[in-house]
Amino acid sequence: MSRKSASSAKSKAYQTQCVSNLKQLQLGWIVYAGDFNDVLMPNSPSTGGSGLSWCGSAAVEDWGFRDGNTNTMIYQTNLMAGYMSSQLGVYRCPADIVPSDNGQRIRTYSMQGQIGSTLTYGNQAYAKSYLKMGGITSDPGPSDLIVFLEESGVDLANSTGIDGWLQVNNAFSATAGTFSGQASFLDVPGAYHKWSCGFSFADGHSEIHKWSNAGLKIPVTKNMASFGLSGLIVGNPTGPTATDWLWFTSHCAGHK
Repeated sequence: MSRKSASSAKSKAYQTQCVSNLKQLQLGWIVYAGDFNDVLMPNSPSTGGSGLSWCGSAAVEDWGFRDGNTNTMIYQTNLMAGYMSSQLGVYRCPADIVPSDNGQRIRTYSMQGQIGSTLTYGNQAYAKSYLKMGGITSDPGPSDLIVFLEESGVDLANSTGIDGWLQVNNAFSATAGTFSGQASFLDVPGAYHKWSCGFSFADGHSEIHKWSNAGLKIPVTKNMASFGLSGLIVGNPTGPTATDWLWFTSHCAGHK
């Protein structure tokens, strides 16, 4: 087998495992709602222990020595633990192989900010909050609403770290035609699979979505700080450079 063929096979295997991980997380999320009268699993709050949410504020990660990078106890006491049989491997994409200073980080995946949460940061104030399964109806519906996704390590370089949720900035304008200013990602989705990202959706399915814009094609490296915030900006949402932004926001929380 040639080196190129071997690399392609490894990439495919990583994608398959990533989709499997996301399906397991998504199934746990669905079963939780069934166990708790349609109430969705709470997203990571800014305060409170891991036992109060799917992930927990203690699970914030960085490239340094933050406890959340490697503390397995967080993932044995969070709300998701009982639905994952305390498995740790389901929280990390296998293509996420660059370790932090204190070892391989446990988690790659985050939950969309408005799922199981009432976040009102910036334009999130204009977005729907999804607290019950029955509230996921249309625009987007269950097959289109992102729940879990990979989060880029660029957030580790440019902020306090990867937390339990992922948000987009200016994602909730009524229509692209009325949008003014630049479209940007407040948090950056991942591109671990040859410029593709793993997603799971409220109906239970998972998939790998390929990015087309250079702004999201960010290599996995601890030197992500060198990218600054350039990876966040994707341009005018009505133009050809905003293809990824429009796809992503159409699968995020709907407008209130």
